Amino acid sequence: MKNKLLKKFLAFSYGSVIGAAIAFITTMMITRILPPDEFGKASMFTLFVSIAMIVAVFGTDQAFVRFFYEEKENKRGVLLYNCLKVSLVILVPVLFVIIVIRKELLYFLFSEYNTTIFIALIVAVITQVFYRFGTLVIRMQQKGNLYSILEILSKSLILIGVVVFYSILGRSYNILIYSTVISFILLVVFLIYSQKRYWNLNNLIVPKSTHSKLEIFSYGYPLAFTTAVMWIFEGFDKFAIRQWGDFNELGLYAAAFKIIGLLAIMKMAFTTFWTPVAYETYQKDPNNTSFYANVSKLVSFLMMLVGVVVIMMKDIIIMLLGGGYEEASLMLPFLVFIPIMYTISETTVLGINFHKKVKWHIAIAGVACVVNIIGNWLLVPQFGGIGASISTGISYILFFALRTFISLYYYKVNYGLTKVYISTAVLLFFASYTLFPSQPIHEQIVGLMAIIIIIFIYLNDIKRFTKLRKEVVQ
Repeated sequence: MKNKLLKKFLAFSYGSVIGAAIAFITTMMITRILPPDEFGKASMFTLFVSIAMIVAVFGTDQAFVRFFYEEKENKRGVLLYNCLKVSLVILVPVLFVIIVIRKELLYFLFSEYNTTIFIALIVAVITQVFYRFGTLVIRMQQKGNLYSILEILSKSLILIGVVVFYSILGRSYNILIYSTVISFILLVVFLIYSQKRYWNLNNLIVPKSTHSKLEIFSYGYPLAFTTAVMWIFEGFDKFAIRQWGDFNELGLYAAAFKIIGLLAIMKMAFTTFWTPVAYETYQKDPNNTSFYANVSKLVSFLMMLVGVVVIMMKDIIIMLLGGGYEEASLMLPFLVFIPIMYTISETTVLGINFHKKVKWHIAIAGVACVVNIIGNWLLVPQFGGIGASISTGISYILFFALRTFISLYYYKVNYGLTKVYISTAVLLFFASYTLFPSQPIHEQIVGLMAIIIIIFIYLNDIKRFTKLRKEVVQ
């Protein structure tokens, strides 16, 4: 069982590692091609497309995940189309609104109206919906190798697109937009072709599945509001900088966010692997809480170490982005809390998900969102991107705490929370220390001390992890 689990994780992970390397190369290339203000405009495109896609999907993606293992295997293609039908019905009014307000929308996003960019925006939203379901089909079948191929392909296509469009259009934010849109079109074709059994149009006429479209909608709509709130939560920092700053500041923040996005790729690799495994394990044995406890402690330990290392290397990492982006290094320390706290919370939120108490997600995201909005409102006008990073980072710590606290009410697991909170405090202190002027050597010393403290906190768990690893190898 342990050996099988390790193989699954490695299958999902290697593509993310290679993809992260390609994405980092792409980011370094883009920051040398585009000045911060142009990079900031491109980031607004990505943000808006993501939000529009989330609204269009309307929680049906989460319904697909939740009902997948409850559905008969020969009816899972029917479940896919039932979810997709609900999503497409919602997509139509979303596109209509975008078309009606297109001029105002594009002026807000880019300070100009461009018909070609508008068409790209529409195409991107539509393809993102299909891409979302396509990736879920692979995830829920736990096809790690195929998922890794997809990750590598997606990052490679964007890199190739940037090179091609730069040779045609020069130093314009359009190059990133066009390369992103074309890559998603090609990826959707790849996903549908590789999973023909699920996407076969015959599934549209197969007798109904266990879960009807009404049940899918009923389960999904609370999650849709949750996800919408989550995207306001995650995206308000950029909107705040756009409102109270300028595209240059937004570009610096987006560059720092791109670096964090590399960690987010690792986060996605874990959650992609973890979600189906967690549901499948619970379906087989709901009382196996030690499994979830061990995974949570291991993930917490590793993510805290990654956070310290990234902060220690922030100046070197930002230096690789090229001239004009140096100020982004001060925005990086608090942004590391985004992938760290979210990833750990994915191992501690199980009680809410297993017991289908999905409405709690709305309350949790709502509270974290309000705190983040207030924080950005107070900090961004005075401190710009640094203020946005502080507000967002602290909001994610609160997000983790709320998810975990409510989850434990429904499903008791010994997650070792005292260790998590002490380690978080250590990381928070280190991130705060780097905001004040100091010698680089002093930051490195404080970082090494933080690593030693975290290792000491998890020392007993490390010994157990080592023992388990030896058992897996044997």
